[in-house]
Amino acid sequence: YNTPPHTMRHGRAKASRRTLQFYRLNACHFSSNKNASSPSSYKILLDGTFLVASIRNKVPLRERFGKTLQHESFACYVTRSTLIELEKLSEQASKKGIDDQDNFLARARQYGLDECEIIEDDEVPSSTKNGGKRSKAFKDFSQASTDIYDLATEGGINRRAYFVATQDDALADALRSMPYVPLFRLGRAVLLLESPSSASRNYTGNAERAKLSSAGGLMTEEERKMVDTVKKKDKRKRKEMMEEERKKLERRSRDEIGGGFNNRKKKRAKGPNPLSCKGKKR
Repeated sequence: YNTPPHTMRHGRAKASRRTLQFYRLNACHFSSNKNASSPSSYKILLDGTFLVASIRNKVPLRERFGKTLQHESFACYVTRSTLIELEKLSEQASKKGIDDQDNFLARARQYGLDECEIIEDDEVPSSTKNGGKRSKAFKDFSQASTDIYDLATEGGINRRAYFVATQDDALADALRSMPYVPLFRLGRAVLLLESPSSASRNYTGNAERAKLSSAGGLMTEEERKMVDTVKKKDKRKRKEMMEEERKKLERRSRDEIGGGFNNRKKKRAKGPNPLSCKGKKR
């Protein structure tokens, strides 16, 4: 049984709404960016692999992004290093004698590249600044992937509130390990917004627990100790009340049953059976 196309579209739209709501509620920089004076609410950072996939599948990016983002306003961004990467791919295709079908830089303009804002190299923060260290996985990253990772993980929580559109599995895995980095992927010609990663959910859970333990961060250390003392007293009082209730139930059961099972008289030990005793020898 094949699911009707309109049902599948409805399911994707519903999942997208839940994902967008998660980021707006739990990552304040997404909601503050949405309410900013800028006309664009959401910011989407595109990489070269995603642009190439959209070209090969003839995906009208702006139309698909608009539907997935519930027709909210958005702006697309591309790094200077991504443009250089696309230009190199086009040159390689040209040297191999391949026709204009693989001139990625020229064809990307048909699918939204011309409407992207360019992020120059000096605008990209470096994750190695201030003593930061990169993992070994970064050795295999291109400059474009490294720039996108640095932009999307600034401050450790994607401070600039970028959505990242990529088909690079290594980059996507690295971004999933960081909180609050929404990912767009292309499944052939279908645009998908991934559900929040486990890193995002864990970060949110830890933040909520921290708020609860400190009453939103408004309690002093002395007030927290007082609250702990009151909790202990309350726990002790509840325990005493439960014990008193148990005793009342026991007394009531004795009255109703007629003494209860625990009040039965114990039989006293009697003397030996005289018939089983041997008689005294004379």
